[in-house]
Amino acid sequence: MKLRMDDLTWQEIDGELVILDLQGSVYLTTNAAGAFLTKLLTEERSEGELTDALIAEYRIDRETAERDVDAFVAQLKDQDLLA
Repeated sequence: MKLRMDDLTWQEIDGELVILDLQGSVYLTTNAAGAFLTKLLTEERSEGELTDALIAEYRIDRETAERDVDAFVAQLKDQDLLA
């Protein structure tokens, strides 16, 4: 999966990210972990790769990382932000 790049813009503020979908006039805010995952999704990544990256970056257990990645990806899908 990969972040949809057309008609999207974002701004990082204090480690958090505000993503604006110009096409749908919708915005999404993320925490630091969401900002980290969003940046990874500028290239094609699997959920497993995102989970591994989250574990390495934040030193959290696999179960927590998988749950966080699943929730984040679901939110991106709901907002139609994935290509």
